[in-house]
Amino acid sequence: MTPPISPSDLLRVLKALPPEAPDPFPHLADLNADQLIQRRVEVTGTIKTLEQQRHAIDAELLSTFGDAELRFGVRAPGGWVLKQRSRTSWDYAPEVRDAIKGLQGQAQWDGRAQPLTSTYLCLTQET
Repeated sequence: MTPPISPSDLLRVLKALPPEAPDPFPHLADLNADQLIQRRVEVTGTIKTLEQQRHAIDAELLSTFGDAELRFGVRAPGGWVLKQRSRTSWDYAPEVRDAIKGLQGQAQWDGRAQPLTSTYLCLTQET
């Protein structure tokens, strides 16, 4: 059994804790569940609009700057640097996809694979 902590040690630990960060969204604290859902809908719409705007800006920038400029970086105000990056994904032949799915299914069935579950919220609009 762990012995109880002495008051002086407790005080020392409490003093050593980092200061609590201020709430970055204090305006949400007074909203009820329905209002939070409504705010989520509004924020989601704003994000979608901003994402479309970012895609349009990126298309314009890609036509303005060359590959070499973007590969090495284009300086932007505020210390930002715009760079082009690439990511490779693979498109497999159907028989390879089927073999992969088979191996995955077998590994799940015999315990060589472990489920990784993430939880997220999704808004859908009723039709």
